[in-house]
Amino acid sequence: MTTPARPSGLPHFRGENVPPPPTGRRGLPVAGDIALAVGLLVLDAVGTVVAFLIGIDYSGWEPFDPAADNSDIDLTANWLYVGLAGGVVLLTAALLYWLRAVVSAGLQVLVGIAVLVIAASGAQFDEERGARAYDGVRAAAASSRITSSAPMVRAAPTVDSTSRSAGV
Repeated sequence: MTTPARPSGLPHFRGENVPPPPTGRRGLPVAGDIALAVGLLVLDAVGTVVAFLIGIDYSGWEPFDPAADNSDIDLTANWLYVGLAGGVVLLTAALLYWLRAVVSAGLQVLVGIAVLVIAASGAQFDEERGARAYDGVRAAAASSRITSSAPMVRAAPTVDSTSRSAGV
């Protein structure tokens, strides 16, 4: 009896120490994974800065505004946009993990968490700054009420003002 001929293009596994053929999907090569991680890190930085700038425009501040009154701007909306950018970074980490890019997924998780922490701490700082400013305005208003209730004392007319009023 002869054995049937095996196709020549397929590997032949014989013996005890031969590993089984790979099953399932392969992961991304390490060099490609690192290159992808670096490229996505640059895109994350650009996206976060753009989200912050979009938030500034949303909150009423416009760059190069000639009619600006130099008042403080409220950056709370900016931190919301930065937080959304951090959420998008974390979603890309999930996609990268599904694609078996382990290094890129790990880096995206770290960057996403860092962006979310920065957004939360920035919003908290702006909220505290706004509360301090509100307390300062309240204190100034209270002190102006105290001084305005005091009787007004008129200064005596000076020589300069009397000579002008007499037409001399």
